[in-house]
Amino acid sequence: MLKKRAQHRRGAGAVIVLLVALIAIVMVGVKVFSQEAPAIRLTTPVKGIGKSTPIQFEVSDPEHQIKRVTVRIEQNGRVFKPPKVLVMPSAAKSPWWKFWGGRLPSRWTVTTRAGQKEIPALQPGHARLVIVAVNNSWGRFFRGGRSVIALNLPVRFSPPQVYALTSQNDVMDGGCAMVVFRVSSGVVKSGVQVGPYFFPSWPMPGSKQNTRLCLFAYPYGVDPSTPARLIARDDAGNQTVANFNYRVLPRKFHNGKIVLTDAFMERLVPPIMSQTPQLKDQGSLLKNFLQINRALRQTDTELLLKYGQKTSGHFLWSQPFLALPHSKVEAGYGDARSYFYHGKVVDHEVHLGYDLASVAHAPIPAANDGKVIFTGYLGIFGNAIILDHGCGIATLYGHLSRIDVKPGQVVKRGQTLGHTGETGLAAGDHLHFGVLLDGIQVDPIEWWDPHWIHDQILIKLTAAR
Repeated sequence: MLKKRAQHRRGAGAVIVLLVALIAIVMVGVKVFSQEAPAIRLTTPVKGIGKSTPIQFEVSDPEHQIKRVTVRIEQNGRVFKPPKVLVMPSAAKSPWWKFWGGRLPSRWTVTTRAGQKEIPALQPGHARLVIVAVNNSWGRFFRGGRSVIALNLPVRFSPPQVYALTSQNDVMDGGCAMVVFRVSSGVVKSGVQVGPYFFPSWPMPGSKQNTRLCLFAYPYGVDPSTPARLIARDDAGNQTVANFNYRVLPRKFHNGKIVLTDAFMERLVPPIMSQTPQLKDQGSLLKNFLQINRALRQTDTELLLKYGQKTSGHFLWSQPFLALPHSKVEAGYGDARSYFYHGKVVDHEVHLGYDLASVAHAPIPAANDGKVIFTGYLGIFGNAIILDHGCGIATLYGHLSRIDVKPGQVVKRGQTLGHTGETGLAAGDHLHFGVLLDGIQVDPIEWWDPHWIHDQILIKLTAAR
């Protein structure tokens, strides 16, 4: 009996061993004979082929070794290969089932260029970019897993055309203007360049896609002699720079003086520090104030750029902008402030909006129709709201005591957004009102002016149509 039981156990054990072996063989077979192909990812989008277009992509395969990567251009029955293809393999551990391996490349970074310079026989028109990657898997009849990306692309060697449709464009120093222009087909980026600032264009309402409008500015600090130029770049990377008629109206900005006291800073600094944990205590009220006035102000400027570049692609408004009713201007755009402590100058900053004071906790109307894109605590501006008005235009409302709207909400001109207050870097209850163009702070005064709206915006829109 015992002998039979032992034989039975040995037989069961053999079956288990056999099953484990079969499972292992199946798993290895699945891996070895896998038909999985490498993954190809373009790291730089390719929208066209120009004079010398960069082509950059990654090929990755965590299970197999990459054997081959090829790049070719097909046009009118002919096949062209870029003369220089740089391949940079990166090593990775072999999968567990490749016991014969070692360390095998699992990712290749490939860079090349294709265009008239590299392939002189290429002709303007259209061509097909084909990228092929093959691994060393034993599937697909032992030829390896194969991935292909094929893109039908325009081929352009000549720079795009751009010309202005508006003949006169007056822009105030610190202010805005609008130019309407036309571009040739294939243009994917266009606008106005003023020094380091690029202002993108938008589709002209009621017109074809190649007619564009562009609100541009000469922001505070830009030399009025800095040229403004139209820029147009097509899908193949060709770029045109063109002049257009404009006139910059120079102006003088106000200089102001702010005297810092310990009591004043004691009231302002701790609340701001509590709302901005990224600020570190510098060991004194003055140092903490200067950190807020410099570093936090710069951080806020970067956040305004971020939110100001999220505007809609069409105007959400049709009337002049509203100011805070029955308010007094306590500070204007471009006011250069010198900060004194114990009789010494400790800082210089520029105020890039309007401080408007009314009664305490006065209701704040939306300056125009728009959409809320930000609510919350915004550094030196305290409790703040940003409204999107379309085509790069946004308005900023700062130092609020209460916020009555939420992000994503559509609001009407004159609708109450919240109430004035003294949060953030505010010496008393008031509204900081700002206008942003593509996130850059510009002078709000002209947006309140019906004549400026008519002459600089509405007439040009009507004439261009």
